[in-house]
Amino acid sequence: MSTLRLIYGKGIPNPTKFIRTKWGQDPFSYGSYSYSLVGAKQPHDRLAIGATVADRVFFAGEATSVAHPATVHGAY
Repeated sequence: MSTLRLIYGKGIPNPTKFIRTKWGQDPFSYGSYSYSLVGAKQPHDRLAIGATVADRVFFAGEATSVAHPATVHGAY
């Protein structure tokens, strides 16, 4: 929260709950990266995944990266 308050200001509230994934322990994924199917509309699809919602919800990560999808540096 301290980092978020540096970015968005001290007035943002504490979360009421959160959900944390454990992909590294999930036997069906063991940590995974996105991939594009044949025929995907690059970069349109990745830009759509990363679009903000109501200027309040923001997405990040390698799935939203046009230049470096499915990579650690794309996630960064």
